[in-house]
Amino acid sequence: MHREMTGQNNNPLPDWDTLTFSLTETDCMYRSLGDTEREPVWDEGEFIPFQDIKISPAAALMSYGVGVFEGLKAQRTTDGRILLFRPDANAARMRNSAERLMMHPFPSEQFIDSCVAVVRRNERFIPPPEYGSLYLRPMQHAVEPQLGLGPCRHFTTHIFCSPVGSYFRGGSPQGVRLKVLEQGRVAPGGTGSAKAMGNYAGAIWVAQQWKDQGFDDVLYLDAHHLQYLTETSGSNPFVLLKSGALVTPPLDSQILPGVTRDSTLRIARDLLNLDVQERALSIQEVLEEGEEMFCTGTAWTLLNVREVVHKDEVKLLEKDDLRMELLEILRGIQTGEREDPFDWIREV
Repeated sequence: MHREMTGQNNNPLPDWDTLTFSLTETDCMYRSLGDTEREPVWDEGEFIPFQDIKISPAAALMSYGVGVFEGLKAQRTTDGRILLFRPDANAARMRNSAERLMMHPFPSEQFIDSCVAVVRRNERFIPPPEYGSLYLRPMQHAVEPQLGLGPCRHFTTHIFCSPVGSYFRGGSPQGVRLKVLEQGRVAPGGTGSAKAMGNYAGAIWVAQQWKDQGFDDVLYLDAHHLQYLTETSGSNPFVLLKSGALVTPPLDSQILPGVTRDSTLRIARDLLNLDVQERALSIQEVLEEGEEMFCTGTAWTLLNVREVVHKDEVKLLEKDDLRMELLEILRGIQTGEREDPFDWIREV
């Protein structure tokens, strides 16, 4: 049982026709407090109006970035239902991320139930079909005041939401331009496989240098050899080779296990019977053998790559057939227009 909300926001709805991937303050959010010195560690949580949060300046989150987050979407269907996509996968990943930062994980069942409740309480902010989705942002922070670096006992979990449109303005209908960087996104053996907040802060400056030069994002190579693909700032790359194989880098300590990545792999293998390979993929192989390329993520969905630039070499990728087929199936499942053979959908 959740504690019911006291007070109520009545925030205005956005203009659905101009919706972008940006924050719209909704009516309420969820908050739960964790304390490892009690049982159960996490309280039942409560719903509060969307608002600023109070935190000690000495909290471990503030100095050391001890925090993780998730991202998932709810969709309104043409027949009036509301569907949440794979909340169990996000719950499991947030647990793994929290454990990597030595935080007591938030229970998966409580994560799912709270996400469902947040969607219900902010239902009026879910865009009409074809206009966007309701993006949920669960977060877990270490809030214990401490000066030294070490494990914490006190945590908070918040879940807020916002209606969103395309991640890129205009939807990037022609595809994105990626600049290949001969550097790693994260250190080998570090927190790359966790959705840790600090992983993203360091990428802002790097990506912006190239966005100012007309690129949409950057593509990082592995930190070991500076040769093999890993991720963009926030998505997993896939490449269709001339041989017909669909290749994506294997999961390791430098790569986040994307939910959309996993969904794409399963659709490609189980529904399209493609030759799918999770293996090391060098930038040279992409330049010489790549026919089609796209990137996956909750925010990006499946977005085609039209140009890859590595040093002075430019690779143009004009094909987009496979991505469109995969996206049609994935979006069909997410919006309830297609059968869900994987049991991914949670109806709200």
